[in-house]
Amino acid sequence: MLALGILLAATTAAPSCPSLPADLAELLPTTVTTAVALDVDAFTKTAVGKAVLPALHGDLQLSEALEILGDCGITLERTYSLLAARDDEDGRLVLVQGHQLGEDATLACLGHELRARNDGVDPWTRSQGAACIDRLEFVDGSRAWVANDYTLIWARGDDFAASIEGTLTGARAHVVPPRLEPVLRRTDRKAQVWVAALLDLDDRRTLPGSWPRDATSLGASIDFSSGLAASLTFGAPDVATRVSLRERVIADVLTLGARLDEYGVEHELRERARVGIIDDHVALELELDAGELLQIREHIGERITGRGVF
Repeated sequence: MLALGILLAATTAAPSCPSLPADLAELLPTTVTTAVALDVDAFTKTAVGKAVLPALHGDLQLSEALEILGDCGITLERTYSLLAARDDEDGRLVLVQGHQLGEDATLACLGHELRARNDGVDPWTRSQGAACIDRLEFVDGSRAWVANDYTLIWARGDDFAASIEGTLTGARAHVVPPRLEPVLRRTDRKAQVWVAALLDLDDRRTLPGSWPRDATSLGASIDFSSGLAASLTFGAPDVATRVSLRERVIADVLTLGARLDEYGVEHELRERARVGIIDDHVALELELDAGELLQIREHIGERITGRGVF
């Protein structure tokens, strides 16, 4: 009888809580057009990261948010990763993973700090959702989910919210969004920074250089461990456009090299650059060593921003 009782208990136990996919790109909604990810933990250990992070506190828009997070024990140095995404409409997504970020004490602290800055109005309403996932509903209609003790996911837009909720509860399969999959496939998502984007007309008008005129998509993987190592891919619809795009990319690399020359930076950007056509896209490899990045910071960074950005 004891054995039977144990067996019945095992077969009737509550289902376990769903886990996040190992590849966070599988959380992205199907309508996503742009995704950007940052391995904050790895980035903060680099020379570039150590230079950039203090500068963020000087940004008027970021300083208050960083102050609130800091008061609740959440610092950039204790943040693991960040993923942001959008679609062509109002869909927005931000995923943040950090030490104790999703714990009750941290959320209570954040709620208190935000309430104090908003005339006593609660920033969110918290409710127990399905499959162990708590939901935070904000007054502007956006939502956030406490995925686990160190992960918060915020979303705006009905399609994005429904997609995230479905993934977290197990109703939606963990799968990379099909429309962005070709770009994600050619992007190293283990890099410290990666970008995958489908480019519309506004994007092509806004992005610097001549290459956006021919490109329909952009993938980028960037690592700052020992300087800068960047792999970029530019999608194009046909062979003729890819040939034209390759020439534009080469011209932009030469222009960038000439600009560094003008600022007095000693570099081998042109010598190390590699450009070629691979299948349906143009690929670009760029590399700068730590000394070259330091020169850029000294010669260019402070002139542009008044404080180092590299």
